[in-house]
Amino acid sequence: MNEEFSDVNLLNTPVPRYRQNYRSEEMTSASEIDDEDDARGRFLEQHQLKNLTTEIKQSLGFHYVTAEVRETNEKAGVFVCGELPPKPLWSIEHAPFYDTLKAKSMELGVKKPVTVQAYCWPAVLQGRHLVALSPPRTGKTLAYLLPLLTQVNNPCLHQELPLGNGPLAIVMASTWRKALNIYELSQFLCGTQLRARVLVIHGGGQEETQAVPLINGCELLVATPHSLLRLLTQKHTNLRRLCYLVLDDVDILVEQMTAELQSIMAQFAEVLRRRPAGLVIPIQFMGFGSHWTVGLQRYVSAYMSGNPLAIFTSALEAAVFAKVQHRIEMCASVDLPTHLLDALQTLHAAHKKIVIFTSHEMELDRLAQLVDGYADKAADVVLFGSNKLGHTELVDLRQAWLQADRGCDGRAYMIMHDDCYEMLRIVDADAIIHWDLGLKSMVRFRNRLGCMQQHYPVSLQETHAGRQCLSVVLVTEKCVKQARTLVRLLRRLRQPVPQKLQAFHKGILESTNKSRRCIDLCTYLKAYGFCRDQDYCHERHLVVRSLDTPGVVPYYQKLPTAGQVKIRVVHVVDVTRYYAHVLEHKSVAGEVVTLTATYEELAIDLSLYYGVEANCTPHGVPSLWDVCVLKNDKGVSRRVRVFFTTKPRCGLNYVQVQYIDEGGFSEAKVSCLLKLAEQFRSIPFQAVEIYICRLMPSDNDISWPDTASLMVHELLHGQQFDGQIQLALGNTLWLDPLVKRSYLAAIKVYTNEFTVRNRLLMLGLDNAQHLEKLRKICEGVLHLPDNLDAATINRLDGVLVCQTDVMKLKEFEDVVVSSIISPQCFFLQHTATEQELESLLDVINEGDPRSRAGQVDLSPGSLCLALFPGTDDARARWNRGRIVSYEAETRKVDVFFLDFGDTALLPQSDIAVIHQAELKLPCQAIECSLLHVSPPDDDWTDKNADALWDLTHDADERNTLLIAKAVGSSDSRYTGNASFLVELYDCSTPQDILIGQELVARGHAIGSPGSVQELFPEAAVVDTSLPEESYAGITTACAKLYRSKERAERVHLAKRISDIAQEIAQPEHDAVRQCGGIRSLCRLLGFVRNEEILTCLLQSLNCFIADNDDNKDEVCREEGIRAICRLLQCTSAATVQEQATLVFARLTSNARCCAKIRDCGGLALFCRLLLDVDSEAVLLNVCLALKNMAEDNHKNCTFIKESGGIARLCELVAMSDDDIILEYAAWTLEKLSMLNSNCDVIGQLGGVEALLERACLCDMDSSKLVLRILVALKAIVTDHPNNIQRVNDSSAFFRLCDRLCGEGDEEVKKVLQQIASRCTHQQDAGDVLNMESYTQYNSDDEGVIRIVRSLGEILGAKSAVETSSRGQHEGLDEDVGPNASLLLDDRELLELPTDRESSELVRQSSSQLHGKQVTTSWLPESMQEDLPPPLLDLPLRPLVCWSQKRTLVQLAVKLMEVKRELTTLEVDQNHIDFSTEAEGKTWRLHLELYGPVSLLELVFQGTETIVRLHKYSPGTWPRLLYSSEKMANLMIDFDRFIDSDSESEQLAFHPRNKKSTKTIRDTAPEGVYETDAITHPNFILSDTDSDHGSDISLSAKDPYDLSD
Repeated sequence: MNEEFSDVNLLNTPVPRYRQNYRSEEMTSASEIDDEDDARGRFLEQHQLKNLTTEIKQSLGFHYVTAEVRETNEKAGVFVCGELPPKPLWSIEHAPFYDTLKAKSMELGVKKPVTVQAYCWPAVLQGRHLVALSPPRTGKTLAYLLPLLTQVNNPCLHQELPLGNGPLAIVMASTWRKALNIYELSQFLCGTQLRARVLVIHGGGQEETQAVPLINGCELLVATPHSLLRLLTQKHTNLRRLCYLVLDDVDILVEQMTAELQSIMAQFAEVLRRRPAGLVIPIQFMGFGSHWTVGLQRYVSAYMSGNPLAIFTSALEAAVFAKVQHRIEMCASVDLPTHLLDALQTLHAAHKKIVIFTSHEMELDRLAQLVDGYADKAADVVLFGSNKLGHTELVDLRQAWLQADRGCDGRAYMIMHDDCYEMLRIVDADAIIHWDLGLKSMVRFRNRLGCMQQHYPVSLQETHAGRQCLSVVLVTEKCVKQARTLVRLLRRLRQPVPQKLQAFHKGILESTNKSRRCIDLCTYLKAYGFCRDQDYCHERHLVVRSLDTPGVVPYYQKLPTAGQVKIRVVHVVDVTRYYAHVLEHKSVAGEVVTLTATYEELAIDLSLYYGVEANCTPHGVPSLWDVCVLKNDKGVSRRVRVFFTTKPRCGLNYVQVQYIDEGGFSEAKVSCLLKLAEQFRSIPFQAVEIYICRLMPSDNDISWPDTASLMVHELLHGQQFDGQIQLALGNTLWLDPLVKRSYLAAIKVYTNEFTVRNRLLMLGLDNAQHLEKLRKICEGVLHLPDNLDAATINRLDGVLVCQTDVMKLKEFEDVVVSSIISPQCFFLQHTATEQELESLLDVINEGDPRSRAGQVDLSPGSLCLALFPGTDDARARWNRGRIVSYEAETRKVDVFFLDFGDTALLPQSDIAVIHQAELKLPCQAIECSLLHVSPPDDDWTDKNADALWDLTHDADERNTLLIAKAVGSSDSRYTGNASFLVELYDCSTPQDILIGQELVARGHAIGSPGSVQELFPEAAVVDTSLPEESYAGITTACAKLYRSKERAERVHLAKRISDIAQEIAQPEHDAVRQCGGIRSLCRLLGFVRNEEILTCLLQSLNCFIADNDDNKDEVCREEGIRAICRLLQCTSAATVQEQATLVFARLTSNARCCAKIRDCGGLALFCRLLLDVDSEAVLLNVCLALKNMAEDNHKNCTFIKESGGIARLCELVAMSDDDIILEYAAWTLEKLSMLNSNCDVIGQLGGVEALLERACLCDMDSSKLVLRILVALKAIVTDHPNNIQRVNDSSAFFRLCDRLCGEGDEEVKKVLQQIASRCTHQQDAGDVLNMESYTQYNSDDEGVIRIVRSLGEILGAKSAVETSSRGQHEGLDEDVGPNASLLLDDRELLELPTDRESSELVRQSSSQLHGKQVTTSWLPESMQEDLPPPLLDLPLRPLVCWSQKRTLVQLAVKLMEVKRELTTLEVDQNHIDFSTEAEGKTWRLHLELYGPVSLLELVFQGTETIVRLHKYSPGTWPRLLYSSEKMANLMIDFDRFIDSDSESEQLAFHPRNKKSTKTIRDTAPEGVYETDAITHPNFILSDTDSDHGSDISLSAKDPYDLSD
């Protein structure tokens, strides 16, 4: 302990301070600091009063101590040191705290502040540096917490602080328990209404959990100094925002943690040096404790500059602060008068006013006679204060005392009874004499010292009183209880202790310890070898032969004093203290004694005896250390010992009891205690106290954190350990080392898993002198075995411990399989530690292990290094191993390799010594067994192991990365830790493979009996009243098939299931699901690979899901989809594929199943089957499934395109001879055409031509097929100019028109009419029917006329034929020119903007294309009247203006009178579906955007609806749509401050170019704008070259965008 703070002048340099001018505080240089005033580097001379808010100022009123207030202080027994102390605050209602704090304080029972709180609250709120000393448990925590939280939550005080995550306030506590209590109290006070975030940090494994919260920041941090220093070093927090520093238990911190405080304060000083000048930042240091110490004096001098305050509510501590001189006079009671007169004669001349105290009324007269006889009657004044005086007399007596020294050359004597002190409140005495010390307590002694406080220092910077005060204590043989306090007081004052007093004190201690014979040794003494608070501790600290000799006390076991013991831990008290049952003792000579199972017998006898009500006799009022029986509410009876009694609560008496047979402690009602029967009294305590040696808490703490104790409980409780006895006292054993050992059944040896002390060292510190201190206490009292020398202790610490890596239960971990004995015994390695293992093996092999060969203990179970034989692909390497056996004749050693699980028979020369450092990394081979598998035959074979190896390794014998989940454990046979029951998954394939399930499916294992109940729980509870051939027999048949080993029986069971399924009527399909039939089939599919069995099972499933959505949902829930996907991956059997794809074809009609199929990779499988399979049945099923999956699903459509599905479908359309396949392939293409990008691909792959050709080749009777093809073709060409051109360029289209002339089905003609309308509108206005394209297929004029006439007949417009004929021979008539057009589809609509300012758009029911309005007025009236109604009623497309930023896309839908309640908007990745009703019409919009987006908001405002979208990938899009095709209803929004671009693929964004700028009108395409050009300083337009004419490129500069 470093007591000096004098060298802590904050990094040994002068500390900058703030000047008195508050607003102009500046950092001073070192030369400006007066060396005399700032020798200790004092902080910050500033008046914190200026930092208070107006509310606090008005509330406190800045009332300082007046004469009246000082008198109040004297009456309260409080001494306040410092200039301008504030007036105490005696009402919490008037305190300037937040209402939340006041309410929470009321909940804590604080209705009125106690003394220390009343004096500290105003001082803390004023920002004064403060030290407050008050006895323990007097409210000191709330004395600083309430005002501190008020300041921390006031943002006005911290406006000029730098930003960061550091705390505003730090409270440092001496122990983790105190820190935790402060944290919990702070959390309670803040509640949920105050903004302050509170965190706590302390050692013992808790710091790691608070690293992230600390980085996130807090306002109040509660910490122990060691933890705070570590986290500051690790940069998890900082002091840059620190304003308030509180030291709780400041007296302990400055004395025992000096170095840590110095380091923290030095770092804070560095922070203050770097703060800019002129900042208004409060800085306040506070300390709260119980004792004034020399270290505290130095701390105050070093760090509390300016005008600090010290508040003492204890007169004793105030006397220690004032350094009152104490003179001890040892004498006998009969010699008291003589020693009193001697004391009066030796008083200094300056001691004018003397008070003589007594606690006995009868002594007053005696003292009066003695003093009267000694005093000078002419000059001295003798006053007499009796407890019999009335109030008026006491007031007069006080007044006489105050005037006694005025105009008098003599002395004033006051002979006073202790009871008069409260009324007289004398504070100006120069000396006091203690005639006696009282018999009740030392409170009166402390009050007596307060009589001199007027002469105490008035400033904390004063080192001694102006007038030396004196206390004379007359100590007699009656002062037994007070002698300890006197000795402790003299030591604190660093005054010499008289030898007589020392001898008297020592005799009292010995007598006290002897009187505590029934009290146990101090737990701290036993745990650490010392007791820090021995002066205050009430336990025994001396060893007593009659109590501590093992076996002497009748109720203790006769414990062995040497050798080894095997114990079972039954209770963990803390990290180093346990209770255990001793199971076995091995003497030094090697003799093993197994102890009888007394505890089990005792527990049974107690239960039987006290189970009889007549035997339950109440114990009555218990005394300390009574042994009795506690019967709990469940009727369990246990022997207990009373070790502490408590005050009655709620009318009931409670006691603290210790379970003497099980260990542990609890509180019990006295009424539950029963008298212990005589037959149980002679049985010794079964729970033996165990201590781990040479270990103590970190951070100078005295107790272990709860988190550490809990971790040790999980590690040790219920486990067996072997320990070496180091010491035995009473019922306590000290064991070192304590080792966890395991028996390896496979090699029949024991192995050391770990030593408890080495495992726990990470939680604490080494306490090397522990055993030495304990043995020293026992010297001369007990005979102990020879002490262990340092070499022996080092050898014990160096016991080779082999710890094996473990799996975490119920968690998924990445592993590889390193070795396989069988599916029920193989070894895994964690991939996370693969690099660590390689590094360790590299270090081992570089160290020349062969030089250590020949020195190994070759006994079975010994650890060693072994040279693993090399192979063709790998060289020989030294690895860690364990010796299994040794053949002396051949000198061969059988070795188990700890990191891989392999075994090898090696020559002795290949075995070397291993060091403990090489065992630091846990052994990596984790013993495991597969879940739910059993041998297919009587036992496992090499073939089964090879099959598992193939499943867990690739073709090159390299490890496959697996996922393992441990679900349980059992005893290990090889590694010494545990064998884990695991599920293994291979996730490297598109479908996750469950290794155990795959092993069963391949016939190399069968399901274990225990798995049947788990997989098929309904099999055991089926309704036996139903016939076995009914639906109830399906589950039982599945369970039998799962466990069957015979192939013939398995096939028979599968066929039986199929027969049952086909015979069950449709209404009973729900009953199949309810009795678990669907679930059983789905689960069984994962365990079968036989083609015939699978076909039967899939047939059964097909029967049950046909037209039954509930059963389809059941298949989805029970992972049947995943199992079938896995089947399709690994089988090529046509029958299995046919039935599996049929299942999928039916499941895809269910939306939930579609999603599951996509998640399980089903879409990829469908596309692969399209490419690889020739079976017509499979192709048909796949086409149907794809059609259902693609319907209204953008993601699925995109995936099918990317997987090559469109190419295969186009090929099927062109090549398939099966009309049904052709129909479904065309249908699927129709569904896929919902995406423009898919239409592109279909056209590029020849899908348009193929559809036309197949339509031409179809029989006229196949109108359904032709209709399906034409509907698909219509969907593909709609809004797709390239595909329309392909139709125009194809002769098949015209052949089809000619063929259907007058013959085809009306529905077919109607669809063909719609296709024709789309194709004709794609042509130029002057060449409506594109006669050139017709004539190139038929040069005969008559043939061309015939084809066109046929088309006209189909369209119902003969005039069109006539017009076409005239156009071919005579030229087109002008009336038919630019405005001529065929009828468009209902989805084609053009919105023509006529007035940009008013945003009024002209909507027409006619069609428009590329900015040119067309009408149908040229059609015959009869044709106009006969237009199909659906064609006119379908939704219209609105005008959309778009704009963008780097992370934002905005769409403005130009519609008026939008009905919000009928508006829907769906955003899925890069697809948008918008629909609404406005202006009496239905409007819809579907867009496939350039990139994925998410919806930000939908806003309705005036004449437009705003859709704001967030880009997943920030950046500028070259166009709005994924496709490069232009849509007539899309245009750029030039009215907004957003970076924009046209949808053209060629346009790019350009930076501002001052040399080439144009207005929007300069570059806008013709016909787009009819109003004046709009310009804005943030929009810059630049020329770009484009194939589409004069397009524009827009670059917008956001005035708030700082990216450039």
